Amino acid sequence: MTSWKKWTSALLAAGIIVGSGAVWQDSSVQAASVSTKVTTPTEVTLKSGGKTLTQKGLLQGGSTWVSLTAVKDVAGGSLKYDAKTKEYALTAANNTMTISLLDGDPMMRINGYYPGVEAKLINGRLYIPFSAMRDYLGVQGNWDGKAKTLTLSKVKQNNVAVKAATMKVSIKNAEVDIQYPQVSGLSNDKAEVAINKVLKDEVDAFVADFKKQAKEFGAATANRPYAFESTYVVTYNENGVLGLITQSYQDYAGAHGMTFRTGHTFALDSGKELSLDDVIQNNKTVRETVSKKVGDQLKARGGYLEGYKGLNKDQDFYVTPTGVVVFFQLYEYTAYAEGFPEFPFTYKELLPKGTEPFSGLTANK
Repeated sequence: MTSWKKWTSALLAAGIIVGSGAVWQDSSVQAASVSTKVTTPTEVTLKSGGKTLTQKGLLQGGSTWVSLTAVKDVAGGSLKYDAKTKEYALTAANNTMTISLLDGDPMMRINGYYPGVEAKLINGRLYIPFSAMRDYLGVQGNWDGKAKTLTLSKVKQNNVAVKAATMKVSIKNAEVDIQYPQVSGLSNDKAEVAINKVLKDEVDAFVADFKKQAKEFGAATANRPYAFESTYVVTYNENGVLGLITQSYQDYAGAHGMTFRTGHTFALDSGKELSLDDVIQNNKTVRETVSKKVGDQLKARGGYLEGYKGLNKDQDFYVTPTGVVVFFQLYEYTAYAEGFPEFPFTYKELLPKGTEPFSGLTANK
């Protein structure tokens, strides 16, 4: 790993660039996450497909943890280990979760994106929290607190493939690593083209801006090169809707680099990109309630810089298996060290009682 990547990785892992990372709880497993405050691991029985798994889960630090090999057994896909880089790579549900042990402590990233979720070595075995399985690997769970049993199953996902496309950009003394998502397998060719165009146009604009800025700042040096990195992660792939986060990082050898994040929510039957108002069914009352709650929480945070007057017209957000996360850019309302302020809301909070997420918005179920 190059020096600039080590430096940015440290910032990312500390939450300075990606923020604290929203922890989205299923009510079915929330009891496991909040009912225990013990630090010594407590065993949890894991079940899947009507069978009890040979490996046990653990309750520790207020979370339910599952070993990486058990995750693979449930999520499917592939699990590989690279002895040279000391990295495990688990591919499932259109994401590749990589856990590096190169520096001793496990560091997780997904398609190069740092989700603000940690992995742990417990008793010599590598574990991840259940929330990471749910949010990135297409696994849902049902928690039985009395029996201390977590029943895991794969989520029915949309029939779409999301793959990383790359782009080569050659600038002297600049380290460039560009990955951006492209979709395939949709029954509607026009929708597929429309989605891919949005994602390609976005990365093209970032690259053009990087070239322009690099020219204006002047030539970089070999011992402190410029840097540009683009990554993404799939956050939702159900009910005919695809949710992603795309993120780009630029560094011109200043005090620190800058990261920009975009949430995308696409209806796969039409290729339309959905707004926050689309997701909440254009409910003005809900929007006003969310706007006030976000403002109250934002102003109560450390590092608030003033200026919040309500949600933006084209508010940044992304969708997850359990809800919607409203977020703001670095420096938009808070100091740099606060990262990306995130405010999660469950679908139950946002939609009328009994309403399924995205019902009426898509035909592809």
